[in-house]
Amino acid sequence: MKKATVTLFLLAFVIMLTTPFAVTPDLKPKPISTQVNYYWFDVTNTWLGRQNTVANEIALTGLDESTTNPKTLHEKGWAPANISFDQWGTPYPITSIQDKSLYSHP
Repeated sequence: MKKATVTLFLLAFVIMLTTPFAVTPDLKPKPISTQVNYYWFDVTNTWLGRQNTVANEIALTGLDESTTNPKTLHEKGWAPANISFDQWGTPYPITSIQDKSLYSHP
């Protein structure tokens, strides 16, 4: 019994020593998922009166970001950094190209 105990102890010790070299940890940082509340406008750049994340806007309108044909542009979204406000507090885009686009697929 004593020989078996010593043998098992040595086997466990060797396994403990070799395991850290056999397994490589994943040390890459995971990307941070951000939630941006975009300002949503219709095709004529008229503010729709809401600020939503893309997921909430898709759930609300049923539109999506897919670019498969046929597609019809229905809503444009600008990030807060690309928005300015007029004297009444209504947002308007300061860039000509939207950050997000939502389409319908008839």
